[in-house]
Amino acid sequence: MIWRREDTTRIISLTDAPRGFTDLRSLDFEAMGRVLFDSEDDVGRSVTVTGTFGTFSFLLDDPAAQKRPAVVIPMDPHYRNRWYEAGRFVSHHLGFRLPSRVPPVITPFRSLHLIRCLHAYDLHRAGADERHIAAVLINPRALTMSWNEWRDHTWRRTAKDWRDEGIALVEGGYLKLLLEG
Repeated sequence: MIWRREDTTRIISLTDAPRGFTDLRSLDFEAMGRVLFDSEDDVGRSVTVTGTFGTFSFLLDDPAAQKRPAVVIPMDPHYRNRWYEAGRFVSHHLGFRLPSRVPPVITPFRSLHLIRCLHAYDLHRAGADERHIAAVLINPRALTMSWNEWRDHTWRRTAKDWRDEGIALVEGGYLKLLLEG
């Protein structure tokens, strides 16, 4: 399987609707737009469709889900993003005006900051303390400062913040970049 639905909020999980719902609109992926991907495995059917609406990625866990679709939104920390993406799809599928989606953007300034954080993480992993991280990434003068000057200096706090953010990125925080930029 190409996707693990728990790793991304952009996949719309569909299942067979519960009994009692009668006014359901079946899915015709080819009529919806250009099918970029369509594959089936033991987890279900994965389909990606693109068109003027953007791109929708689906995971159908039941063959009946295409005829009687119901959206599944797990109650996990990313439910709002999953709900938003599912809402975009349902709006499009039912013919409503599609809410605009502002894609996450990493600005040049943010990119530079993230690179510094990852460098700080690499230095930390190699055994460097905050003073050495600051000397490499900010100013070599950090190594020659007295303890009293270093203790209250902004370079110390900056090196610590970059190191901590780098650790968080490596331990899974990079997923936040996909959602928020």
